[in-house]
Amino acid sequence: MRVFSFTLFFFVAAVMTVLPTKSYANSEIAEGLCAAIVADDRQRMRTILSNNNMRLRNVFNGVRCNGYSMLQFAITAEAIDVGEMLIRQLPIRIIEEDEVNGQSILQWAESAGYGSSPVLQVVRDRLNG
Repeated sequence: MRVFSFTLFFFVAAVMTVLPTKSYANSEIAEGLCAAIVADDRQRMRTILSNNNMRLRNVFNGVRCNGYSMLQFAITAEAIDVGEMLIRQLPIRIIEEDEVNGQSILQWAESAGYGSSPVLQVVRDRLNG
């Protein structure tokens, strides 16, 4: 019985130790992606995704940078290279579903004063054809 109790304790302790680490790692990855957007560094973004065996389309909905999606954040940060990369690599459906308070990305950008953003122009081109 003691062996079983000790084994159970060890297993629970190991699980509790691993779970926060994974959460911390995910947080670190998200911070790295947001930093790559601010720096407009496509290579850093690719490296972060590649090193963690992730695809952009799989993490796009889960990462928020200052409360914005990665695409919205690229527009606000005027990150043209990274914005173009996001738009090229994401399926159109995901771009269309990227909403802010019920507004599409295009409506949000126009109302927030980013209507002349070069990144937004690439979004328009991708959505229109």
